[in-house]
Amino acid sequence: MTVGEKIKYFRTLHGFTQDQLIQATGLSISTLQKYESDERKPKPEQLLKISQALGISINVFMDFDIHTVSDLLSLIFKMNEQLDLNFNSQKDSNGNILPDTLTLSFGNPVINQKLSTYVAFLNKMADSEKEQYTQALQELENQLLDDSTDIQKTAPFKEASAPPSDSAFSDPSYQKIQNLLSDCTSQEMEWILKSVQLIKECMRNTPE
Repeated sequence: MTVGEKIKYFRTLHGFTQDQLIQATGLSISTLQKYESDERKPKPEQLLKISQALGISINVFMDFDIHTVSDLLSLIFKMNEQLDLNFNSQKDSNGNILPDTLTLSFGNPVINQKLSTYVAFLNKMADSEKEQYTQALQELENQLLDDSTDIQKTAPFKEASAPPSDSAFSDPSYQKIQNLLSDCTSQEMEWILKSVQLIKECMRNTPE
């Protein structure tokens, strides 16, 4: 599905008319119509407004292309950092891991339930015609994506050491941001910066 098709799909799924969505986002009706017809590509800050209005993650509208080992491992490392991800494997007589036996699993029941539904569908539709399979798979994926349940694991408590008084950037938050941005492409960096700027402005303009 294109970005425009996804906007229209989730707008309809959540019971929004175009008029209701533009009221919630501040977009004009002509702009929204151009987005949904793919005549115009939304900027990151507009996608953020739409996703917030619909109560879904902005990642729903993003395409993640995985072409290299680095592409895949960066996602796995990030999942291991933020989710209850488990690595399991068998070992040989010397205690070395057998690569072909390596499996990944999640310790979160919400994720496991979603993946169980997904795998059951794949097994059921394995012999279906390609067009029917593709359409049904896209529908299921969108339904599974329509969930904003927080699944991030709780980081273990660590006693924080006092940061050096002469450097504001010694705060651990800056290190986390640096780690997050370290493997981003220039386009991803641009989108992230624009999104962060919008969030900061919204927070500062929101009355307490």
